[in-house]
Amino acid sequence: MIVISNSSPLIALARINRLTVFQALFGQIYIPNTVYQETVLQSNVSVQRENILQAINTFIVVETPTTDHPFRRTIDFGEQGVLNLAFDKQADLLIIDEKKARNEAKELGFRVVNTATLLKRAENLGIIISYHDVLTELEMLRIYLPH
Repeated sequence: MIVISNSSPLIALARINRLTVFQALFGQIYIPNTVYQETVLQSNVSVQRENILQAINTFIVVETPTTDHPFRRTIDFGEQGVLNLAFDKQADLLIIDEKKARNEAKELGFRVVNTATLLKRAENLGIIISYHDVLTELEMLRIYLPH
């Protein structure tokens, strides 16, 4: 299964040391170079940078898309990278929290989930103990997931 993640799911799980949820659910995930730039190179949050860099060495693969699709909506560079990489790799699943980008991806024929949906699935599979506890951890850091 080819899974590509946008920045906000990575940021949320990296900040609470839970990036391994991706690994447990999918084995490996891909991110475009634009998401890498946003979450690592441009971040001033050391725990986020360190956790993502560690995951890149184990189960996150960074790639530069070759597709340059003209999108109907105005979406940020990270989201454009996710969708372009999805075209390149013929992705099975995209992880995107932003509604506008999710809608764009769905209209282009991609299957899309958000971080909250993944966490609920992780709870159902016993990967995490409590979806609500994870939400509380995120909210303590002022990270709020769309439901």
